[in-house]
Amino acid sequence: MDLFKSLLPPAKGILPYYMLILSVVSIGNSLQAYATLHFSRRVYNGRFVRNPKLPPASPAFNPDDSVNKLVPAAANDAHAADQVTPLAGRLFGTWTLITCIVRCYAAYNLHLGPVYNIAIWTYVVALGHFASELFVFKSMNFGLPQVFPFTLASCALIWMPMVRNYYVESN
Repeated sequence: MDLFKSLLPPAKGILPYYMLILSVVSIGNSLQAYATLHFSRRVYNGRFVRNPKLPPASPAFNPDDSVNKLVPAAANDAHAADQVTPLAGRLFGTWTLITCIVRCYAAYNLHLGPVYNIAIWTYVVALGHFASELFVFKSMNFGLPQVFPFTLASCALIWMPMVRNYYVESN
């Protein structure tokens, strides 16, 4: 039991434990993103087809280089596919791992203002990413798999600014 206690963050309160638990879970999420597309495809469940409104290839334009090369597909479109490729899965796994490292480091160093701020930014970026995929790019539909990232990031973004003075040491 003493070994387990020695591994826990030394800060008071439960925020460091929240961040540490999210970091440990995120390690598993990162590993699964490298091993299978199954879980990422549950989050990013939008189906897409090539954008028919793009002009044809020319010396000045390559439709494959367009960020708008895919558009949401109709529900019954037989040519539709999801956007979660092996590359996208690995990128998501890497992004999640970097976020995990930052949050894990922050869990042990919440007394440092810049570290606290960087941890908050990881939640801003995560919530911004998921919100843009839901509302702008339409690569996901809101359901149970999407509840977790939205809830965890939203809770942190409400909670962390409220308790910043409790954790961050003033100089």
